[in-house]
Amino acid sequence: MPTARSRIAQPILGVVPLFGAAALRDADAEATSRFGIPSLLLMERAGLESARAILERFPDARQATVLVGTGNNAGDGMVVARHLSEASWLVQVISVDGLAPTASDAQAMSSVALALGVALEPFDPGAVRLEGAVLVDALLGTGTRGAPRPPLDAVVAWAQDWPGPVVALDIPSGVDADSGRVGGRCISADLTVTYHADKPGLHVHPGREHAGEVVVVDIGIPSAVRSEPLAWLAHASTAAGIPAKSAAGEKYAAGAILVVAGAPGLTGAGVLCAEACLRAGAGLVVAAVPAAVQPLMAPMMREVMCAPIPDVQGCLGPASVEDVLAQAQRTTAIALGPGIGRDAATTDAVLGLAGRITQPLVIDADGLWHLVGHLDVVQARSAPTVLTPHAGEAARLLGCGRSEVDEDRLAAALSLCNQSGAVVVLKGPGTIVCGPEGGVYVAADGGSELSTAGSGDVLTGIIAAALAKQMDATHAAIAAVCAHASAGRLTGRGDGMVAGDLIAAIPAAIQAARALAGQGYR
Repeated sequence: MPTARSRIAQPILGVVPLFGAAALRDADAEATSRFGIPSLLLMERAGLESARAILERFPDARQATVLVGTGNNAGDGMVVARHLSEASWLVQVISVDGLAPTASDAQAMSSVALALGVALEPFDPGAVRLEGAVLVDALLGTGTRGAPRPPLDAVVAWAQDWPGPVVALDIPSGVDADSGRVGGRCISADLTVTYHADKPGLHVHPGREHAGEVVVVDIGIPSAVRSEPLAWLAHASTAAGIPAKSAAGEKYAAGAILVVAGAPGLTGAGVLCAEACLRAGAGLVVAAVPAAVQPLMAPMMREVMCAPIPDVQGCLGPASVEDVLAQAQRTTAIALGPGIGRDAATTDAVLGLAGRITQPLVIDADGLWHLVGHLDVVQARSAPTVLTPHAGEAARLLGCGRSEVDEDRLAAALSLCNQSGAVVVLKGPGTIVCGPEGGVYVAADGGSELSTAGSGDVLTGIIAAALAKQMDATHAAIAAVCAHASAGRLTGRGDGMVAGDLIAAIPAAIQAARALAGQGYR
């Protein structure tokens, strides 16, 4: 059946819209007020599709405990309870006080379920749990903000160590639908059946860790109802947006990149970044490195020209700027930061280069260290800039604690984007990309295998390659993030993957994305 995912034109390849709670609430209202679709019909469809998903995934369970609150999410739960009971499941419905939900539609659906023999029980923290039962979370819906409040918080706490499968209706209770923020106790689901369209909170950390598998079901809202996405979910095929080399082109046409990297003891990062540029399809890469480490780095990069740059005790400094700019003249994108160290003199070099480089620029790793307190330099650039912090680096740039970034990653990425005027790639689970011209993207893929030294340097190289091919900076960044995530999966080495494995898998990841795009898949 069609869902909201297919109703809006994609801004780039391989993405689907993510809608906020307000937009979905308005869509429900418009379906009812403009098109005369009864809200009870929408609720019936939501509960029916949820019950179908439960029956398909857990056919042997045959028992369910449905937790209901007081709002319309509870109505969805009562519909689920009715259909599971009709399928000959043993169904237990629990509300805080043993009373039916008070919201009008939910109350109506409760009346139907109770008339058909579905029992409604008050919550008892000492109650014996149905062994092997599926727990259905219908406590709180997408309109809820903040931690569950008493008395529902006690029910959530009771459900947190449920021994069997857990299914959340629309969103796990305790997860903010718009941001993924978790303010306190929260349900952790194995499956979330979400209605009409996908939500950012199901894919942004920490919400994504509580959502489990996400299934979007059509509840009957017509395609004529249009809503504005809050963000976009990017899948593997988004990497197909990275342009292929032209059969009639030459190396400069494929993109020429300058990688500014290296310091004593930090030579590997620049090597990884430069190699990733080439594996992502760049035609030519030059590495500008401090003269003191050039003899060490050059032998490690057979396909990369390695230019020695004046340094200060092995590190980039003010004297490095003119030589780096000279090397940049024939290139179409610059990568600045991998392994450049944190020497005080290097701050002057980074700020001087950021202020004078006229090509698209991606700044990563130690390069970000030197930008703290100097985002105005990035803001003043006329050419596109991409910043690629992890949570700790984003916190330093924003002048806040890391916990603040982790608690609301979407807000942190947008804040850094606004303050810097740059495209921001906030790395981590559900990597977020946002650009100054608008557009927020969340990566659907990317597993724990990417948590390895050098992984970020590889991502920087892929982004630089995409920028060198003259892609829009925001689109280049999210396409690179998707290629990076797919490469991690394709290595097949799981926790044992190292950055070198990741580089080797980049071509296959991009080729697989192009094949998916050609077949019309996400």
